[in-house]
Amino acid sequence: MIPTRRLAAFAWLATAVAIVAGYVPEIDTALYALDAMLVALALTDAGLAAGKRVEATRTAAAIFSIGRVNVVTVRLRNRSRRTLRGTVTDDPLPNTTVSGLPATFELPPLSEVTLKYEITPTRRGAADFGAVTVRYGSPLGLLARQERTPLLARVDVYPDVHAARALELLRRQGRQDARLGSLRVRGGDTEFERLRPYQAGDEVRHIDWRASARRDDPTVRQFQAESNQNVVFALDVGRAMRGESGGITSVDHALGAALLAADVALRGGDKAGFLAFDDAPRAFLPPTGGRAGARKLTRAVYALDAGLHATDYRAAMGFLRAQVRARSLFIVFTNLLEPRSAKDLAASLRGLLPRHLPLCVLMRDMDVEALAVAPIAREEDVYVRAAAAESLAWRDGLVRDLKRHGVLVLDARPGDVTPQLVKSYLEIKARRLL
Repeated sequence: MIPTRRLAAFAWLATAVAIVAGYVPEIDTALYALDAMLVALALTDAGLAAGKRVEATRTAAAIFSIGRVNVVTVRLRNRSRRTLRGTVTDDPLPNTTVSGLPATFELPPLSEVTLKYEITPTRRGAADFGAVTVRYGSPLGLLARQERTPLLARVDVYPDVHAARALELLRRQGRQDARLGSLRVRGGDTEFERLRPYQAGDEVRHIDWRASARRDDPTVRQFQAESNQNVVFALDVGRAMRGESGGITSVDHALGAALLAADVALRGGDKAGFLAFDDAPRAFLPPTGGRAGARKLTRAVYALDAGLHATDYRAAMGFLRAQVRARSLFIVFTNLLEPRSAKDLAASLRGLLPRHLPLCVLMRDMDVEALAVAPIAREEDVYVRAAAAESLAWRDGLVRDLKRHGVLVLDARPGDVTPQLVKSYLEIKARRLL
């Protein structure tokens, strides 16, 4: 039982009467009567409110997606014959943001009410729900009864799996995402797919003259991209990937991009593999195709997180060369903190050529970019802007050096990595670079 504001107001009234009684002894009897009445009312109210009156249940998905809004439903049932009004809250999950709690409710006698609130996780891994707490007023309003119902449950927070589902829906509807461009992988001129009407921009050598004569309409041959190729996602989980953007770590941004690109690759007939590394290879999944490959990849990245180790690019790329012999597209996600790491990265990626095709994905540091253009209010701000500009110039030089040696580079903001990576993959397939 918790005292309410109404009981506190009566207590203040009794206190005021007691203060006056110190100067007017004649009202002592009235003071005692007021105190006794207040105590009697509180005890009576407590007796009327005794006993559990609300049953609570919670419904939530077994898997949440990081960075996505996940809806949780709480259902309350009134077992008493009086109307209950109050609030309900849920024990918070770690590393999440919650909206919609505490929620207010009004429960008529012997009825149910359903309440919903939203959880947005910011970290992957397992998380445990606790108890649902319901608080409602007593019949006289002097006390509030609080009931805690333990509803222990575990939820697994995975990388964002909804993006792939949305992409598949667009594909089935024959549409395309404006951020991703065409959702079909068009090939060169080796694997025939179908005939279709001529469109402006089609190559003349792809016109099927016999089909055009039969249909009395220009018709071209459309070819599909070569399939059954390897795409390996190599994720740096060293200390350079511990930074955050929009409350989401660099590792999570990279995982979201990798999973969506892997989904596109697998549905296009390619195989997807995975490597997590820092100072040594930590987890490796050989290239696998089909739905089994998607499930294995999702499980492999479920609990990954960036550590405090320095990254050894030479060891990671050497491990990949030994494990994957066939020509493959190696997509390496990393961030760079100092020039020595940049030299190791450049040398390691160049070492993959010409057998393999490396694509280096670098995520920009939005805080540094903001400092480079921040207004100058103090003398110290000049040095901050100069240091930020120097860091950006060094990074741009690294990107140019990698491109000059034949390494593909995707340098994007964390929030833009996913659509740009899918676009890059589709372009690589269309140009038959792999």
